[in-house]
Amino acid sequence: MKALCLTLSLFVPLLLFAQSDQVYTQSYLDKSTRFAWFTYGGDLNYLTGGRTQLLAEGILQNTDFGHTLMPRLTIGGIHFWGHADFYVSFPLSFLTLQDVPPGLDRLEVYQGVETGARLYPLRLKPKRLSPFLGISFRRIRFAQEPEGSAFENGVPNYGRFIHPLQFGLTYTTDRWHISASGYYNFQNTFDYYITPQNTAKVELTPLSFNLSLLRYIDSDRHMRTEKAVESINENYETLRKEGLLSAWFWGIGPSAALQRSKSPYLAANFPFFYDDYAASILPDLSLGRYFHKPDLSASLTYRTYGNTYEGFDAMIQTRRHSVGVESVKFLFNYLGFVPFIGPVLTYEHLRASVNQTDYTEQKLAAGITFGWDIRVTRTGSSLLRTNLRYYPNLHMTIKGERLMFDHLEFNFIQWVQFIGRKKALRR
Repeated sequence: MKALCLTLSLFVPLLLFAQSDQVYTQSYLDKSTRFAWFTYGGDLNYLTGGRTQLLAEGILQNTDFGHTLMPRLTIGGIHFWGHADFYVSFPLSFLTLQDVPPGLDRLEVYQGVETGARLYPLRLKPKRLSPFLGISFRRIRFAQEPEGSAFENGVPNYGRFIHPLQFGLTYTTDRWHISASGYYNFQNTFDYYITPQNTAKVELTPLSFNLSLLRYIDSDRHMRTEKAVESINENYETLRKEGLLSAWFWGIGPSAALQRSKSPYLAANFPFFYDDYAASILPDLSLGRYFHKPDLSASLTYRTYGNTYEGFDAMIQTRRHSVGVESVKFLFNYLGFVPFIGPVLTYEHLRASVNQTDYTEQKLAAGITFGWDIRVTRTGSSLLRTNLRYYPNLHMTIKGERLMFDHLEFNFIQWVQFIGRKKALRR
């Protein structure tokens, strides 16, 4: 995230040089349509094992465990003319292969949805091998269940949000990116509750490896011809006459909710859940109005997500429903890269079920929305958007203690469709 914020800050001064959206030139479109392209595909993540401890006759004994092999699906976008790759990878957990050592019925070493950024000093280009450095953000989850465990709800999970450094090489063909990389995770030691009173020392091997194959698509290449430039400017006039430069829109896409604060309620009542990092995948739905002249939008949003903490003889289930209004201002257009920021106000319905006892709370919450559009022109009928939302200190109170819901919501790719534009342009 720090790398992304730094990258954005370097381009804020270019606001003075933003492209006029009234007249599009071939030179502008030629450069702007090469700014970013879409990628999708898969990879294999290889975790190299580690060491844990088992309780035998009241004594902790060290036990090594082996590799985890995890296939994943990946979508992303190459930005800044091949110098940066922003992506998100979704694990296929049902295909994961895990080495389980003797003494355990179950071992889980799981790394969840990964969002990352790779920087290429030597830009990606067909028939070229390009080295990269990067950073990723992901959740790890660890659990071990001894042979003969008799706990009603199994064993708890340990969770943590990590940001390993990565390094590697990408070879680019006419259609594919083939990458081999390594990760170094310096957040690799922790304590894990093996009983409600006892913890084991766990150490993960910090180095892991990845092999990926991604298809890339330059979907805007048709906009670089002289005929296309003429058509785009005609489209601008059509939308202006039809009153559709300002337009209604709807948006849909997957989002990840990432825990930001730990819950004092868990620390006080269920310490073995305190380090169970909460992260969820949720739908991000919006309906709103884009205003052309001030270059801003206002919309209604809805998101919902939940999480389950279970282990030993306890279970907690949480659920958040959020309906809100947000407005964002687009800051500048740097060759189709258009960042925005604005406030969001929501009505929150928060619920927690603690060992089948329900607690609910309704409240208003204020947050901040920021992100960027990939918007080469303002005449398109659709675009791709990245949203991030944060609600500081959002929580519900149970028995005088806070159960936190102040997640960072990261909607990496949202499809935004402008209502009526496509029909008008066809006419």
